[in-house]
Parts: sequence; C-alpha cells; structure tokens
Amino acid sequence: MISEFLLRFRFLRRSWYLLVYIPPAWAALWSENGLYTREGRTLVRGKFRRIFLSNIPPLARWLQRRHGLAGGCVNCGASCKLMFQCPHWDDQSHLCKIYEDRPNICRLFPITPGDIIDRTIAAKGGKECGFTFEPVDK
Repeated sequence: MISEFLLRFRFLRRSWYLLVYIPPAWAALWSENGLYTREGRTLVRGKFRRIFLSNIPPLARWLQRRHGLAGGCVNCGASCKLMFQCPHWDDQSHLCKIYEDRPNICRLFPITPGDIIDRTIAAKGGKECGFTFEPVDK
C-alpha cells in the first residue's frame, strides 16, 4: 500500500516537471535564438537527444563510460540554461533548489561530448566546464 502511494507520488512529481519545463522550452524553440539560428538548432537537437537518452538511464551511463566522462560540476549554471533557464536554478546561490530530487536529464548531464559543446554555446565564453570526456583505451 505504501509503495503504491510512493509510485503515484513519483508519477505526480514527474508530471509536475513536465508542466514546469514544456512552456519555456516551447517558447525558446520558436524564439529568435531557437530554430532560426545555427547555434539554436544545435541546442534544440542536443535537448531532444538528452531527453531521449535520459529516459533510458542504462544507455546514458553506458555512453558516459564509452566516451570517458571525467570531472565534476563547477556550479556555473550553464547546463541549467540550455535553451531556457531551468526554473529550479538559483542564480544568486549557484545551486539547484531541487538537487536531491532533480530529473534524470539533469542528473545524467553530460551524456556525450556533444553536451559539452551545447554547454559551451550556452555559457557564451564563461567558465570552463568541470566535466571532460577523455579517450578510453579500447
């Protein structure tokens, strides 16, 4: 009984994320910096790729290992501003308000080297990303 409630609660929580993220994503998609620019199209493709991969966590983790993910987050917030600012990012404290319960798309970032490219576009010459992808010997 309790586990069913928790599953329903998790479903409601995940549904809330969709309601929070879809309107700003839709607006960003059709803004002048969205599909109408080359960088915008790159960010849109990256966003859809990350959405797809983050819904299959074993695949995302396998890709991270395959590409040699190393390093850690430096709390610059650039990955929280890809296409639009995440409503849970606090610019003053440079922390996520829901860090312990963040969605998989945030939890698994970056998945591939393309995510670092997207983050660099969003940072616009700001701080270097703490994550790197180092070649893995095969």
